[in-house]
Amino acid sequence: MSAARKTLKILALIYFVLGIASLVIGIAGIATGKFESTYGPNAMLATVVLVAKGLIDLAAGVAGIKGANKPSQVGGAFKLGIVAAIATIAQAVLTLPAFGGDAINYGAFVIVVYDLFFIQQAHDIKAENKDRL
Repeated sequence: MSAARKTLKILALIYFVLGIASLVIGIAGIATGKFESTYGPNAMLATVVLVAKGLIDLAAGVAGIKGANKPSQVGGAFKLGIVAAIATIAQAVLTLPAFGGDAINYGAFVIVVYDLFFIQQAHDIKAENKDRL
């Protein structure tokens, strides 16, 4: 197994954990209604995006593990990584009111960098697989 495949597998496992955490936080936020005080009028939209991001992260994790084990199936991980990056940016925009509207959401920045690294690893595996054929 190449270094890119090992790295993708580790990143996919982290995605899986992040997806579960996002789902738990999002569902708890919907159930308790505590996000209104933090996110203001965008609270329900922010929780829906958080739950959607959790589902996307779970799917990206599964696709990443599949792609690391079988490089011919890495295309799904690549596409879901792009969708996850877009969802992270949407989540960052929706959380701006919680930071006063003018602060940088450093957590979202780190996650977008993580998403881009995941995409890059999936692309490397795609290129490796193309060279093997």
